[in-house]
Amino acid sequence: MMSPGRPVGGGPPGGGPMGAHRMAMGPSTEKATDFRGAIRRFAERLHPERWLVGAVFVLGSVSVFLAVLGPKLLGNATNVIFAGVISARIPSGVTQEQAVAGLKASGDDRQAGMVGAMTLNPGNGVDFGELARIISLVAVIYFVSALLSWAQNSIMAGVTQRTMFRLREEVDHKLGRLPLKYYDSTPRGDLLSRVTNDIDNIATTLQQTLTQLVTSILTVIGVLAMMVWISPLLAIISVLTVPLSFFVTMLIAKRSKPHFVDQWAWTGTVNAHVEETFSGHELVRVYGHRQQAIAEFDAANERMYESSFRAQFISGLIQPALTFISNLNYVAIAVFGGLRVASGTMSLGDVQAFIQYSRQFSMPIMQIAGVANLLQSGAASVERVFEILDVPEESPDSESPARIIDPAGRIRFENVRFRYLEDVPLIEDLSLDVEPGQTIAIVGPTG
Repeated sequence: MMSPGRPVGGGPPGGGPMGAHRMAMGPSTEKATDFRGAIRRFAERLHPERWLVGAVFVLGSVSVFLAVLGPKLLGNATNVIFAGVISARIPSGVTQEQAVAGLKASGDDRQAGMVGAMTLNPGNGVDFGELARIISLVAVIYFVSALLSWAQNSIMAGVTQRTMFRLREEVDHKLGRLPLKYYDSTPRGDLLSRVTNDIDNIATTLQQTLTQLVTSILTVIGVLAMMVWISPLLAIISVLTVPLSFFVTMLIAKRSKPHFVDQWAWTGTVNAHVEETFSGHELVRVYGHRQQAIAEFDAANERMYESSFRAQFISGLIQPALTFISNLNYVAIAVFGGLRVASGTMSLGDVQAFIQYSRQFSMPIMQIAGVANLLQSGAASVERVFEILDVPEESPDSESPARIIDPAGRIRFENVRFRYLEDVPLIEDLSLDVEPGQTIAIVGPTG
């Protein structure tokens, strides 16, 4: 047996535990090349599930439509209660017009305007029958909306798992068609991280983002329509915060994007180091590389911590920033809405409904911001998986290979030079004669 292979630590990266020399260098820290392209390519893999994805959109639309009706109906319930309280204070036999005229005569124009905008039944209290009807209707609407939302999430879970099943199969089949130089130049731990961690991250991203994105966008549209219907002025005040919210979201997401790329790259590096070190534990001890392996792990682990912390910290600023903007919007609506109720141009129930809508309007915007955060992480994993699928495959064996006529069984190598990578020596000037009947193996230091 001959061993002319590479010297200790001099092999291509990932060739064995001694290739841990590469670990100190770490992964490339370049930004992802094309996030939109990665998302677009992954979306193509949802084509077999297009009808179910369409069902998710339909169920989401109906669920959002029903949920959007709720605040308006609850506002009507508030009007019924408030009108009943005011009606009980007006003596029987006095009409609403007379009550308004009396308030104006006493100089209380604001209260006169507020009472005039209501539907009163003087002498009677709260119409509990009407109130019960409204509350029952709201309960049914919210129940059906929740049921449709559950169905939407259930369908999406199936779509996600089937898509991931096909992606894993595609990657598995691809791995069997890759040339040896790819495995020799790619750390096994990083490859395992792409096939496991990154695909799991893609599944999480798909499951959480698609339904949430659909629901959030439809909610914004539906809530905005209801706000314009109730009060165009207050709707304009609410909409003014949208550009600011998106500007803040995009600014923070842009800064967090490269850190998510680094996070998953260093995750692969740490996995590669651990896998190679433990699979070659005996060699690490024999060659006295234990302390070096520990130092390299600590360095890679520290870089993984730094990139993960920065990615999560920066992206975590989105929610507090949008909450602050939402609270400013809430204060503005409460002030202007109160003034309109006092002037009689808007009912108390409509203001209550509008405040609920303003919260519903802000919430999906914050959810979309959170989805943007998840998409940054998911797109980085998509690119890492597609890097495997994009590797040129090994040329298939010829269907009509050349045949040696009357082979003597003697093989000669003269000054053979071989490298997987141009700058990494593997075999240099190998000369070897193999006589008929001999069995010779060429091995490196890892055996």
